[in-house]
Amino acid sequence: MKQNKFSDQAAVIIFYDSHCPVCSKSMRFLSKLDRGRKLQYESIRDNQVLERYAIDKTEAEKRMHTFTLKDNQMEKGIFSVQRIVKQLPLFWIAVPIIQISIWAGLGSPLYDWLASRRTILPVGGCEGDRCMISNGEKQVK
Repeated sequence: MKQNKFSDQAAVIIFYDSHCPVCSKSMRFLSKLDRGRKLQYESIRDNQVLERYAIDKTEAEKRMHTFTLKDNQMEKGIFSVQRIVKQLPLFWIAVPIIQISIWAGLGSPLYDWLASRRTILPVGGCEGDRCMISNGEKQVK
């Protein structure tokens, strides 16, 4: 996999579905909370991104992926959610709850159930297969 093309301070790349309004809104929300700029955002609708990080499109459409830059580790689904909340101090209280749900065997099924019910709308806010998220200062891909 190629190295991150983003800032040196980024710790995690989030691969999200930019055709999902809830997903896009969630990424904008996270971007506003991410004061340390530890998160970067990539749309799974960009085939070059999928190729660069060797992500299977079908799997990416089912589960959000995250890529930890420090150890080049790819995570999916509930494990991506866990990785994201670990990056944002405001959400640290959720880390043990997510961990318990994983240990209990409920985290992944609940994540998959919620993800399978999301709406996909490939219109608005996107140009071609690239979508931008504003973080208040600049446009973040």
